[in-house]
Amino acid sequence: MDLTRENPWLQLPSEQPYVLHEDKEQITLFNEPQSSNRQLHLDSLPEPFIGNPKKARVVFLGLNPGHHQKDAEAHRDPRLKKALLANLRGELEEYPFYPFDPALDWSPVATWWLKRTRELRSATGLTDSILSQRIMAIEWFPYHSKSSGLPKTQVCNSQSYTFRLVRELCKDRLVIRKGSREHWRRVDAALANVPELSSSQSGYITFRNLPPGVFQEIVDRLRS
Repeated sequence: MDLTRENPWLQLPSEQPYVLHEDKEQITLFNEPQSSNRQLHLDSLPEPFIGNPKKARVVFLGLNPGHHQKDAEAHRDPRLKKALLANLRGELEEYPFYPFDPALDWSPVATWWLKRTRELRSATGLTDSILSQRIMAIEWFPYHSKSSGLPKTQVCNSQSYTFRLVRELCKDRLVIRKGSREHWRRVDAALANVPELSSSQSGYITFRNLPPGVFQEIVDRLRS
């Protein structure tokens, strides 16, 4: 898979509303009947994936990026915006998994991930800079909402790229679902059987929140 040639996110507008032209009609139709909790927030940059697919050893699958009341403001910060756009465009950064960048630890996305990976990061004994090269997160749907309300069938065109990316990565990476079994099963039947967090709503990647042996397997993959 040629990640650069096929990447639709190279065409994302650099100013809001942050929606791809190829998704615009579908996203407008989706948003019209939704309650306020399920409205898609197009003043925040989409986050279909975070990390470097060429180097990531462990991939975490989610449903869609959540919405924090401070997201839009945070995404206007030049440092965070630069990291978000560089990630979408596949441009190499020191911290491809930008929630681990200490310069961005104030952002809502960093606060969420740092809290939920505290036990994992400690167990590996690796620096956040190294871990940032080896962890990736991929969302089934790219746009932010407070609660999903997403159907189990594809909503917008850009998801096709995400799905191809996941199919490619699951061939030789350790893949963990944070939930959304039925959504991911429709992408690839094998994704229904990958390890899943016991409590998907909490999102904590811990020994107690994973099936027996899986937490250590994640640690070993990240260390190897």
